[in-house]
Amino acid sequence: MLLQQSRTHMMDIFFALALFCVLVVTVLLVVLLGANVYKNVNADMTRNYELRTSLLYITQKVRQMGAQGVSVGQVDGGDALVLRQRVNGDTYETWIYAADGALCEVSVRAGTPVKAGDGQRIMALAGFSLKQETPNLVRVEVIDSSQHISSALLRAAQGGA
Repeated sequence: MLLQQSRTHMMDIFFALALFCVLVVTVLLVVLLGANVYKNVNADMTRNYELRTSLLYITQKVRQMGAQGVSVGQVDGGDALVLRQRVNGDTYETWIYAADGALCEVSVRAGTPVKAGDGQRIMALAGFSLKQETPNLVRVEVIDSSQHISSALLRAAQGGA
């Protein structure tokens, strides 16, 4: 009888211990799954931020510049969006380009040479390419740090800012 009680007691302890181990493994799996989901959501949010924000920034700059023109130039061998604007009889250019993993911008008097180090860093961006479709229409492609690409067609406004 004492042996039977000891076995029953032993089985109860074994069952409780096994149930506890199953619970611990389940909790660890849920935590690992949650961490993986968080990592993926965070990566998607970063990609969307880099792509959408950079395109929105460039689009707003083109809209601000008015009818004076939008064209493609080169800064240290890379594409640059050149936006021209006349202010008080003088012509100024805003150059937007990618350099050292960032979208950069610099405003200069027309004809001033621009180098990659001249601009102010706006935001992280892996790449940037442009194609002049018509005299006032440019296709912009931006590449984020995960090598995802997004593009937009930009047209200079007709009528001034």
